[in-house]
Amino acid sequence: MKGRWFLAGLAGLTAVSGYLADWNRTHLYNPRWPPHAKFHDAWSILLGTGLGGVSLWLLRRRGRDPELELSLGAGLIALYWAGQGGSYLFPGTAGMESEFPGLLPRIGGIRLNEAVSSAGMLTLTAAAYAWARRERDIGSR
Repeated sequence: MKGRWFLAGLAGLTAVSGYLADWNRTHLYNPRWPPHAKFHDAWSILLGTGLGGVSLWLLRRRGRDPELELSLGAGLIALYWAGQGGSYLFPGTAGMESEFPGLLPRIGGIRLNEAVSSAGMLTLTAAAYAWARRERDIGSR
C-alpha cells in the first residue's frame, strides 16, 4: 500500500509541477518569450495537470482491475516526465540554464535542470511502481 501512496504523491507532484516551475518570470512572465512560446508552456502545464490528475484518480480508486489502474497510473506519470526529458532531443531546444544559468543549483558539479528532474522523476516512478507491485504480490499470497 505504501508504494501506491508514493506513486499517488508523484502524481500529485506531476499535477502541480508546471505551476511551481513555470508560473514566474523565467517562463510565462518572461518578456522575451513570444506569445506562441507561452502557449506551448501553458499547454505543458495543463498536460501535467491532466496526466497527474488522472493518474491520481486511478491510483486512489478501487475499481475492478487494480493492476491495470496501477499500471496506467504509473504510466501517465512516466509519460509526462519522459516527454519533458525527450524534449532535449528536438532541434534548437535547451533547458532553463541556457537563459538563466544562475538560477539552477548544482550538486556535485551536476546542474539540476529539466533533464535531471525528468530522470529523477522517472526513476522514482519506476521504483514506486515496482514497490507497489511487490506489495500487491505479497498481499495476494
